[in-house]
Amino acid sequence: MLKIKINRSLEKPLYAQIRDKIISAIQDGVIKKDERLPTVIGLSKDIGVTQATINRAFEDLTKDNWIISYVGRGTFVSFPHGNDIQNNKIAHKQKSEHLKPEFVLAARRLRMGIAQSLNSLWALSNRPDLIKFHSPTPPHELIAGDTLSMLFNKAVSKGEYIYHGYGHPQGLFELRKAIAARYLKHGIKISHDQIIITSGAQQGISILSQFALENNHRVICETPCYSGVPNAFGALGHWVESLPREHDGPILDKLARFKDGRPSLLYMCPEIHNPMGTDTSEEKLIEIYKWLKSENSLLIYDDTFKELRYDESSYKHSKHIDINSTIIIGSLSKSFMCGLRIGWIISTPTIINSLLELKRAIDITTPSLMQGMALSLLTSDYFDSHLNKAKKYYKLRRDTLISALDKYMPKSIKWSNPPGGFHLWCELPEGYSSIALYLLALERGVIICPGPRYDIDHRFMNAFNMGYGLLETDKIVEGVELLSDAVKELLNTPPADSGLSGLGDFI
Repeated sequence: MLKIKINRSLEKPLYAQIRDKIISAIQDGVIKKDERLPTVIGLSKDIGVTQATINRAFEDLTKDNWIISYVGRGTFVSFPHGNDIQNNKIAHKQKSEHLKPEFVLAARRLRMGIAQSLNSLWALSNRPDLIKFHSPTPPHELIAGDTLSMLFNKAVSKGEYIYHGYGHPQGLFELRKAIAARYLKHGIKISHDQIIITSGAQQGISILSQFALENNHRVICETPCYSGVPNAFGALGHWVESLPREHDGPILDKLARFKDGRPSLLYMCPEIHNPMGTDTSEEKLIEIYKWLKSENSLLIYDDTFKELRYDESSYKHSKHIDINSTIIIGSLSKSFMCGLRIGWIISTPTIINSLLELKRAIDITTPSLMQGMALSLLTSDYFDSHLNKAKKYYKLRRDTLISALDKYMPKSIKWSNPPGGFHLWCELPEGYSSIALYLLALERGVIICPGPRYDIDHRFMNAFNMGYGLLETDKIVEGVELLSDAVKELLNTPPADSGLSGLGDFI
């Protein structure tokens, strides 16, 4: 039985003491090859340290092949005895000397410091008179004034007592059935027991962050991406790796450095990508699934914008989704309203059962009344009617924006043509800074979102996002004309090193 005692008076970090004692236990035969180790939670309680400390020790052990983790099964000793152990011990010593804890801490602080500086710039956009090309929430005009009352009344008509208690941690049975039925329309066959109802997609990411700690998964985010995703993982102590993306999906060559046998959670937004607004190609999605299977890894598939596709027949990737390698997260926040705070996680029953305990520990269950209102929405004709109205609304604004960009922008500026949603991605020529453009545009009364805000390593300096969901068409045209004037001023200077070109894959 594994018993570990640590000495808090030593200068040696606690995680390093735990790591080395586990190695000694393997070498001495106290724990044997293929033997299951205690859980992270169990070890943290037995030893009296945080779960993050155990995970840091497990990270080193996994990198050097002492242990291996399997989703839903646990963590096992993987390295045999003999000369291989000695070789591994030498390699481990060399690596531990190279990657000092203080180096990792300094790198994390550098990332955070740059992000805080960018957020300080963003605070300049709070003036009410600005034309703001960002749309983090759907416009309230799309929802009729009595809609919430209608949803509430329909929910409680089934009996208010249903919503008096906490409810099941997995969520209302009827709501899970309704969500499963909508996915079936998109060609994805799942059952109600493969769904957990969450308080928005953001809680889903937070639960998966805990799951990654429990299972010692490396976390990889395609980038650029919605900043709330890497932030949620980073808040729990993960070092978030980045996988750069181009218009048709991740740059597959960049996956090579993750072909090391260590299980990973890879976050992607394959449909109407946030912030690029484009789809991952079928070819790339197929290759991603090949990589997932070869590396015993899982894909976090964010389909928050799925329901806002203007032409539903334009995306046919559902046939490529392998639910055994996938954790889908979705939400009503973009397709309906953020305030309802209803999202979901979909995966295999085994993974859902693992996530359920984490969900229970966080908030017991998503508020039952909010679930009842979501059920009223999804089982009425109103939701599809609302979606049809929203898609026409956003498509008109997309077309207006692209037409204005065509008319006013210099030919050297490129932009995406989103198949849905309410944002697109623009690119300046190399050597020009979107942060400089942000400041020039702000002087003219226009707000854009600089590319580095969407990348944990602060790349995509020459790119920026434009959201069009909260603007009337005349304001879109006016804003683009003002923005183009700022772009022309910027391009009057020769291209140069932007100063901040990304931190890169330095660890």
